[in-house]
Amino acid sequence: MKSKISSIVKKSALVTAVAFLGTGYLFSDTTHVVQKGETLYSISKKYNSTIQSISEANKIDGTDIKVGQKLIIPGAASKTSAPSVTVSPSVKAAETYTVKKGDTWYSIARNFNTNVKNLYELNNAGADTGLKTGQKIKVPSSVTSAVASSPAGKKDTSPAASLPLPVVDTHTYSAKKGDSNLVWPVERPDVTYVNGKVSGVSLSAKKDESVNAIKAGTVMFSGSYRGFGNVVFIQSKTGHIYAYTGLGKILVSKGEYIDYKSQIGTAGIDSYSSKSQISLMVFQNGLPIDPAKAPRG
Repeated sequence: MKSKISSIVKKSALVTAVAFLGTGYLFSDTTHVVQKGETLYSISKKYNSTIQSISEANKIDGTDIKVGQKLIIPGAASKTSAPSVTVSPSVKAAETYTVKKGDTWYSIARNFNTNVKNLYELNNAGADTGLKTGQKIKVPSSVTSAVASSPAGKKDTSPAASLPLPVVDTHTYSAKKGDSNLVWPVERPDVTYVNGKVSGVSLSAKKDESVNAIKAGTVMFSGSYRGFGNVVFIQSKTGHIYAYTGLGKILVSKGEYIDYKSQIGTAGIDSYSSKSQISLMVFQNGLPIDPAKAPRG
């Protein structure tokens, strides 16, 4: 029974950590009345928010909430926001692209104003399908169609609606810098803190530099993850989950035990800045903590 509970707790922690890997667009605070059976996690998912931001906004210590309790939801997706625009490249209209070093499914999708799902469909691929330098894959034709829909469901027929959307970096970078002399996944990086829905650090790296585990543990997830390219989650014996994202290559598999400073992959190329870098997030009890304060070794 004890091992079963432990397994459930680990799985729950991983799911909670993965839930932080998301982005939003137009946000405003709102109020939610807690219903029977709801948890902070289910409420955060409902509003595309995070457990941490809801806890901080309501000064909640822990995760205990009560039925009927009113919660302020910071950064909840606005139901009266401006019309959204979705780029919908035709899956049938495709051309060939040659994979370059550092490319990921996500970075290629961004470059062609499409999404990873479309690329998978065009190439009969999936989340576990890797890419090799020089490989030829199908990508949507450069002729794309943008369909804007308003809350009323009306189509936007303006000339702007037919233009592809620009690549926009939705991360919020802090002026706070980290100590490059600490043990990081790459050697002596420039450490930049990232705030908002994604809390962690961005680490500069050399091209194809080795990315090493800063804490021993078991690989809980390994593969491509929506919006973050190649990702590896490692859970240590202390329960901390280390999320290494933006990798160029992944060299470990789910279930593997990884020793301290063992290589788990290589640095990737950021699709926004075109610079070689990775990101690191660390979670404790499902909540993000400062990676600089996370256990090493």
